[in-house]
Amino acid sequence: MRGKMSRMDWPLLSIALCLCAVGLINVYSGTRVLGGPGLPLFVKQLVWILMGFLVFFFFYLMGDGFIEDTAWYLFGAVLLLLVVVLLGGKVRGGAQRWISMGGFNFQPSEFAKVAIVLILAKYFARRYEYGGLGFSDILPAVGIVAVPFVLVALQPDLGTAGIFLIILAGMMVVSCVRGKVFAVLAVAGAAGIPGLWFVMKDYQRQRVLTFLDPELDPMGRGYHVIQSKIAVGSGGIFGKGYLKGTQGALRFLPEQHTDFAFAVFSEEWGFIGSIVLLALFVSLIYRGFLLASLSQDRYASFACGGLTAYFLAHVLINISMVCGLFPVVGIPLPFVSYGGSSMLTNMMALGILANLARTRFTFQGGGGGDSLES
Repeated sequence: MRGKMSRMDWPLLSIALCLCAVGLINVYSGTRVLGGPGLPLFVKQLVWILMGFLVFFFFYLMGDGFIEDTAWYLFGAVLLLLVVVLLGGKVRGGAQRWISMGGFNFQPSEFAKVAIVLILAKYFARRYEYGGLGFSDILPAVGIVAVPFVLVALQPDLGTAGIFLIILAGMMVVSCVRGKVFAVLAVAGAAGIPGLWFVMKDYQRQRVLTFLDPELDPMGRGYHVIQSKIAVGSGGIFGKGYLKGTQGALRFLPEQHTDFAFAVFSEEWGFIGSIVLLALFVSLIYRGFLLASLSQDRYASFACGGLTAYFLAHVLINISMVCGLFPVVGIPLPFVSYGGSSMLTNMMALGILANLARTRFTFQGGGGGDSLES
């Protein structure tokens, strides 16, 4: 145990601690009623953070090769849970995305993100070629992602399903897919976008229209984005001060502790505070890609790159959504937004990153990973 802890990636863990601390104080501020405490969700989030670190160390302490060897089992378990959600999951707000066990609700689609990264890393590590991967190599990977994509889209949750596609694209980059393959897929994807309009549900179409012009329904579907931009803008350079924000406390800003947590933070800490928070996320993402580049093991390199792409996608989409630059799709801000499933998934991803940094970067052999030097 002492030897394993001595090889801990402390920069990675330190960044996670800082982000969790920011998220915790932000949940307290965002859920309080003006003039009163916001303890209930604060305590719940603290419990999720503590459970998250248990998950982190659980995956960090796994032996070399265990994560890679069990990737298919994890992927299969997640698919089974996604089917269970569709058959008897909890319905909330017209969406069937949760499995309820007593007083505990969790979203299998969150864990599916990590499972997809691990299984794609295993697949691409086996198919890797120095000349780059072609269409015949990519099609099975698309098929792998298509299964959870359809299951999650049926919930319906196109935001999370879209993250699966972004993860696939990121994995294609780190696994060196040929440029012409990217070009063809990009053209095909762009050509298929108009067709999405006809398969979207009414509320999803309204989200797109609201994104294009929130003022079309300022007291209805455009309300979230308008109030979010007011909160971000009213923070100014230095912010209003901690616990002095009004958009969240007076409940002008909906979902202020989940999807729009960054708006609450920006109002209270201003532009300077937002830059500091973004610097923490940039440090996390830089560290993840650095680990991917340092590894001499294909599986570890691809998995680290894919998990970092997962974090990058969440940060970019959530902050763009809060600032009105992207449609509202319900993507949480890692470690900052309130939520158990999201917190546990983020900690799981970090634990796997730290595990691979410990077991695959300083020696080769064991666990079945292919060396880049082979």
